[in-house]
Amino acid sequence: MLDERSAALLAAVNDACTGGGFKIIEQEELARALPGGEDDVGKTLSFLAENNFIELRYAEEGTYCVRPMPAGRTFLERSQREKREREQSRRDVLFHAAIGAFLGGFAAALLMGLALLILRA
Repeated sequence: MLDERSAALLAAVNDACTGGGFKIIEQEELARALPGGEDDVGKTLSFLAENNFIELRYAEEGTYCVRPMPAGRTFLERSQREKREREQSRRDVLFHAAIGAFLGGFAAALLMGLALLILRA
């Protein structure tokens, strides 16, 4: 599992390399995707390369030649799918809670109405 900074940098590399080949990317461009700045872009790219999420062809003075590897693309697709599933689950819970509240209120009002009819008779 990747931390937030590594996942954000992997997403930036994946977005930049839409064709699947190598892409030359400046450090400033990658730093914009990172929360907190650019001080460790090189270390994070090295970590991603060591774990086969990206391939790092060269790194010179703030210029990197990178491409995403299949493991990196799979990781991003899986994390996006999990995020969508969590959001869908939250919507489902909210919908079921709203229906339950409505039906509970309706049942309570119906019972009160019946109780008032019985007590008046």
